[in-house]
Amino acid sequence: MNPHADEINILDNQLSLLNVDDVIGKCRQKLDKWHHECHATVDRFYEGKCQELQERSVEKVGEKRKKIQQLKLKTNELMREQEATHDDIFDADPLIINQNLVYIEQWASNELDLSTLSSPYRTIACSQDSWTATISNNHFLLIDQCPNLCLYDKQSTLLKEYPWEYDSIPDMCWSSTLNSFIIITSKNGVFLMNENLTSLECIQTIEKKRWLSCTCSDSTLFLTTNESGSNIFQFNLLLSFHFMKQWKSPQSCNSDEVINNIAYNNETFALIIENETNNKKRIELQSLSIFDPLWSNIFNAAYNFAPWNYRVCVLKYNEWLVIDYGNSRLFHVSKDGQLSINGCPRELLTELLINGHLPQLQNLRVTFLMTHDNIENKLLLPIPLKQAFAPELRHINLKIFAGAAWILTFFEDLQRYSQLDRMTISSYQKIR
Repeated sequence: MNPHADEINILDNQLSLLNVDDVIGKCRQKLDKWHHECHATVDRFYEGKCQELQERSVEKVGEKRKKIQQLKLKTNELMREQEATHDDIFDADPLIINQNLVYIEQWASNELDLSTLSSPYRTIACSQDSWTATISNNHFLLIDQCPNLCLYDKQSTLLKEYPWEYDSIPDMCWSSTLNSFIIITSKNGVFLMNENLTSLECIQTIEKKRWLSCTCSDSTLFLTTNESGSNIFQFNLLLSFHFMKQWKSPQSCNSDEVINNIAYNNETFALIIENETNNKKRIELQSLSIFDPLWSNIFNAAYNFAPWNYRVCVLKYNEWLVIDYGNSRLFHVSKDGQLSINGCPRELLTELLINGHLPQLQNLRVTFLMTHDNIENKLLLPIPLKQAFAPELRHINLKIFAGAAWILTFFEDLQRYSQLDRMTISSYQKIR
């Protein structure tokens, strides 16, 4: 035991002689050296990225300036020839600034203006009088053309037909995770179809119900039922569509309501809901995490006199596009629930503003699609705007043909009675 005791004593003496401050100092020197080298590396990376941002910004802005100059030259040339038309000028490619450029998103406008949409350059004849289930994956367009599923490219060229042997298709959606179309039916369940329409698979883990609408995120599929007090079901895309959750009435909607359409975006749902008691319809944004309405906007029942055929789809910047199939009309809903109307007749606009259907409306953008033949030169029927019920309305952006006097009179009165902060009126006239 003595040798071990001697070794322990030696170690104890060595530890007593050890200068802890010297050891810490040497370690600090190494850490300081590492700290300096890391800062130098970060600084070099930062300087490189700053230089890259500078070069890319100058390059992109130069390209856009060149494009604008080309558009100016073309416009001036057309005007000099005295043969310019509205279509000639505005058929030019739109100016699009790259939104992925680092920290330069604010240079691009994030507002969709439905009035800038060009006229349809090609149409596809559909085989049904009612709503035709349609879905796109940014490469192809899949349309239910009973009795076939038809696949089209971006030029609307028919690429392939697939005979559909099951019952009607109320809705379809695209899963980028599975790289497949998801097709729901009213009686035969839910199907998975690959992008090229070469394989069709019935999803056995999903029960057969009266499904009405579908949407999906990167990891989950959501389905709604065609019944009063519609339910919302959630399934796991990554685990063979195993059931995850169900929302029932009144959490999903009231017992006398039906969810006609559903769309997912960024942990939220946009729901098109129809009340069967009072015939009112609304778009409602729900938070997926707490499943509580973030906002709701009621559509007047007078919007259409045909069966309810509205669909909602996702736009950029967390905005939504509502499609009124029955009346060929589009509604742009901003991320905070503000409504824009395209192709709105005078009677409908009067009904909306006066009878209290949009009490929380703050920003109204209206485009009147008119021709010279039906422009009124005077206000034939005075509109009782003293009774207008749009207390929150503060900004109107109106686009019309020149000479529509009743529209000008309408909005002059509206400004007088609604305390607007801003009213913008713009127009154009064809050069013949």
